[in-house]
Amino acid sequence: MRRTITVTLVVAGLALMVIGMLAAAPWGAESVADGDPTFTGAPILFVLGIGSVIGAALLYELLPDRFE
Repeated sequence: MRRTITVTLVVAGLALMVIGMLAAAPWGAESVADGDPTFTGAPILFVLGIGSVIGAALLYELLPDRFE
């Protein structure tokens, strides 16, 4: 059970990090001045992804094992 939850949180966290990085990239910008992110909440998505991966490690350690 805890392995399934951990893997799910890690995959969700990695997906949030990838989406955050892709959404923050200034696609088609001609110069650095035009380099605003396409989605202004992209850094928040990236940070939530990091938190999800760290939370998965904490949850894996705190949840009891099936046989204990």
